[in-house]
Amino acid sequence: MRDTVLVVGAGLAGLSAATELARAGLPVLVVDQAQAVGGAIHRQPLPGVRSIASGAQKRRWAGVMAGVAAQGGRITLALGTRFGGVDHTGAVLLTGAMNRLIRPRALALALGARESVQPRPGWTLPGVETAGSLQTRLKTLAEAPAGRVLLAGSGPLLLALGAELVKLGRPPLAILEAGRPFARPLAALRLPRSYWAEAATYLTRLRLARVPILTGTHLTAIRAEGGALVAEATGGRRLTADHIALHDGIRSNDIGLPDCATLPVVRLGDCREALGARAALADGRAGGAALAARLLGRPEPAPDAELARQRAAQALLAQLYAHDGAARLADLPGDTVICRCEARTVNDLRALGPSPRARQLRLDGRFAMGPCQGRFCGDWVARLAAADNPGPDTPTPGIGAPRWPARPIAVADLLAATDETEGETR
Repeated sequence: MRDTVLVVGAGLAGLSAATELARAGLPVLVVDQAQAVGGAIHRQPLPGVRSIASGAQKRRWAGVMAGVAAQGGRITLALGTRFGGVDHTGAVLLTGAMNRLIRPRALALALGARESVQPRPGWTLPGVETAGSLQTRLKTLAEAPAGRVLLAGSGPLLLALGAELVKLGRPPLAILEAGRPFARPLAALRLPRSYWAEAATYLTRLRLARVPILTGTHLTAIRAEGGALVAEATGGRRLTADHIALHDGIRSNDIGLPDCATLPVVRLGDCREALGARAALADGRAGGAALAARLLGRPEPAPDAELARQRAAQALLAQLYAHDGAARLADLPGDTVICRCEARTVNDLRALGPSPRARQLRLDGRFAMGPCQGRFCGDWVARLAAADNPGPDTPTPGIGAPRWPARPIAVADLLAATDETEGETR
């Protein structure tokens, strides 16, 4: 493995980077914790299940896979394999199907984005999930849940998910959008044409199915009543549903990821900067080519202009979808759960006193100590901790600080890992 470049993530960025590295003559190992390639955006249906992907999505993914296939044996795929982290010597721990300790020539992290869901009273009730979770079900099973489905939060994913539900014959009850993305049509005209075409497809499908899209509407609380879920929203609205999917944007999936002074480490796609699928593909290609040039001592290629275009488009989308949802955190009832893994509440956070440090948050408060390691609660814990003592000197809790391992590892995995670094010279 000493000459192999390790790519973590078999989505758009990871596989396009692997293709560029292999094209330069470098052997590449691509690992992914899923059982199939695709990542979140191009998650593949289970065997025997029809794909609900659009024609454009199918063509894009076919192009990526054709690039991988063209490199033949230079690219090795190891699915069902998790990245545990990299230590100070450049040793990388892999667990799962490929359970071993290796020392690659370089490391490319293409872990995609993480979904952001803002805490609300009742958001941990049965029947409430993330929009990403529901979309995974649709893509892998081509099957929508039975009953009334409500989508709430903010972001373009809600429109895409709603349109996919319509396509499967289960239109959502409504979409509650906290922002007002349709209020500035002239500003929206500055978006790339591909964004407009995609949005028009979703909106047409939703309007033909008569799905209400309530903009400027925050879902403030969820109650369990009579075997159903009652969503309370601003404006005095109450909607009764059987399932609720929440989504409040995406963030880079970089929690806990370390750098290494003795090993070239690069981050690609949404793992580096959450800019969406188009940018992930471009960043993977550019990043893979740049890393290959660095390893082989060749001139580095020019920056890809596509990234700048996508960065501008995403900045404009953020403006169009802007809302005051984060400011509402301060008004959460004390018994609201903010750390799902450890069931820690707003009151538990306040009991730690003003401006708690990361060590205090973890060891005394048990925040971010569960399986997600702060990927869901870290942003909100940091905001609430700072809100109690605002000011320029308020420390930001370092829940997402780099660490080894990057995520919880079972002792059995450590004991079973084959150490392929033994006997190597550095």
